Amino acid sequence: MDLDPEKAKQMSPRYLNQELTRPLMTMTIILTFGSSFQYGYNLWVVNHPASLIQEDYNITLKMKKKENQNTMNFLLTLTNVIYSLGGVTGSLMVCPMADTCGRKGTLVITNLLAFISAIFLGFSTIVHTYDYTIFSRLLSGICSGILSCAVPLYLAEIAPRNLRGGIMTMAMVAVASGVLFSQILGLHELLGSHKKWAILLSLTGILAVFQLFILPKFPESPRFLLIQRKNEEKARQVLRVLRAKEDVQEEIEELHQEDIAEMEEKELSVLNRLRYKGLRKQIIYVILLMAGQQFTGVNAVYYYTEYIYRTKWLNGYKSRYIIIVCSTFVLLTLLFVSYSVDSLGRRLLILLGFGICSTFCVLLTISQELQMTVSWLSYVTYIFLLIFLLGHVLGPGPLPNVIIAELFLQSSRSTGIMLGGFVHWLLNFITGVIVLQVENKIGSYSFLLFWPLCIASFVFIFRNIPETKQKSFLQIRNLLAARAIKKIKVRGSHHQSNPFKGLHGGRRKKPRAVTSHVPSVPSI
Repeated sequence: MDLDPEKAKQMSPRYLNQELTRPLMTMTIILTFGSSFQYGYNLWVVNHPASLIQEDYNITLKMKKKENQNTMNFLLTLTNVIYSLGGVTGSLMVCPMADTCGRKGTLVITNLLAFISAIFLGFSTIVHTYDYTIFSRLLSGICSGILSCAVPLYLAEIAPRNLRGGIMTMAMVAVASGVLFSQILGLHELLGSHKKWAILLSLTGILAVFQLFILPKFPESPRFLLIQRKNEEKARQVLRVLRAKEDVQEEIEELHQEDIAEMEEKELSVLNRLRYKGLRKQIIYVILLMAGQQFTGVNAVYYYTEYIYRTKWLNGYKSRYIIIVCSTFVLLTLLFVSYSVDSLGRRLLILLGFGICSTFCVLLTISQELQMTVSWLSYVTYIFLLIFLLGHVLGPGPLPNVIIAELFLQSSRSTGIMLGGFVHWLLNFITGVIVLQVENKIGSYSFLLFWPLCIASFVFIFRNIPETKQKSFLQIRNLLAARAIKKIKVRGSHHQSNPFKGLHGGRRKKPRAVTSHVPSVPSI
């Protein structure tokens, strides 16, 4: 249901140009750099002290008389990828938690769990057993899986439509900041030593405690309050705080319109929403967007960057400084995306990102193959790798979450975010397990495996995903419906233009009874 055109025209100058108010900016920064930062930090933190963790595991294996290299390699790989398996579990918990406890309640509960997991990790060097460390990483992954979905969900529902993209991508800025800080603190001069690596793993507990004190003072999502809790007065109060003005009637009316439009979806359970015909297109879009994000090849880079950078003239320790420089460029690129996504649009940035990744999958393969004979091409490979990473964070990295949140109305949004998180973490886990094995077998040609998937993602987004900037959630739903109807009409006109094609050798000779032979136009 759309707003009346005359009414929309009258209110658009004020309503569609909301300013970034101080309360909204403060909440965004505190939430992202308190919660999303933990996700990014934990994502990378075991990479640098891997050799120290290996020494600790050796002690346990000697005690159990199971010491051998295959077992050690398996345990180290498991320690790394168990985090993603925890993310899979956590992402599946988001929807029931967000709809039962509320968006804010989910964030509070998760930070309490994150504090407990940080304490567990802090005792890793005291307990001296790989079972304990792996379990602690699993618990940390569950927290990150919830946060990676709950934070964008909350941000999408408190942001005005003209700032929604920039505010949501701040979560990815915080994730990249967490990765960068874990890389810096993991250096041997800081916390990357044998005595301090457990402290390195548990530092996120400080942020979790900070969030536990601050988040209860945050307001609940106004959309959740009005549409799912039927508390209009509380939603109005929250909007007045977020928008820093008294008159929020226009936004309240939009929420009422969305409430009416999704009557049928409200009564459905999570599983029924996933099977609901009216959401089938959005469900497919979520799966393909997240699959495209993971199959750019970026997970291979993030998991094994140090391995890729390490060469005969650059040892593993020095390569860490190059990784830190790369992460700095990634962070700067994400800041650019956050600043420009609401002006340049989602489609332009994500298509440009997939185009860069598609191109540099091929160039990286060529440069890696030739650098064995031409030594100076090693430098070119590093430049190509950096451009590839920047291309990923320009669009495929941060923007699928934004688009997914915008494809759904209020009651089904948590289901869409949950599904996106599940696909993200599941593919992250799969690539983390198999990519190194592929690298060992086919070497520099491994990037070519991702090239057709990048191209396919580019084509899919170009043909199916509309531009969603500056639009309300209801307008985006109507836009998807209009595009579907247009496609059906095009197919119908194509069939009707030659209803007897294939009959009597393709001649337009009218038979005696045509009703049983004329192809029917698909129903809406």
